[in-house]
Amino acid sequence: MCYYLGSPKIREEQKGVTEVKSARIIVIEDQEDLAALYESGLSKEGYRVFKAYTGEEGVALFQDEGADALLLDMTLPEMNGLQALQQIRGLNPNVPVVVVTGETSDDIRRSCERLGVHDYLPKPVDYDRLSAALRRALADRKTASEEYQVVTLRLPTRVIKCLSGLDDNIERAVEMICEEKFNR
Repeated sequence: MCYYLGSPKIREEQKGVTEVKSARIIVIEDQEDLAALYESGLSKEGYRVFKAYTGEEGVALFQDEGADALLLDMTLPEMNGLQALQQIRGLNPNVPVVVVTGETSDDIRRSCERLGVHDYLPKPVDYDRLSAALRRALADRKTASEEYQVVTLRLPTRVIKCLSGLDDNIERAVEMICEEKFNR
């Protein structure tokens, strides 16, 4: 059995890997026709799909039901996709996220990368490409069983420079810490 932080759902795992084709997917997309299209295609592939049309609905659905992966649009009403992603990462830093969006801002894309998005696909997206990205994200479960605790450290600049070249996750963490520090 494996319990994922922020998710009340417990699921059995065989040999440490969840069956990809029975995975629970939350689609957070404000365009109802696209959400229905994603749901139809993914359901045919054997995924269990749940839809949310706003960032707030998506975060609430994830908090209540959990998911094995998310498809997330960045341009959403009320709470944008980046805000939703930040809240979801607060609930579970490991859940795979594939962004499918018309948002072309490099800043948004970099923020998504820092928050560990597995893939960032521009709209209109080819369904085969979307499906492949989701399969890769679900297959990349190397950190899913690890537990993490978010900590804030105050480090000298020289130490941060040394750490940032060691690992992508450390680099993202250092960047996030610096952004929070200077954006207050």
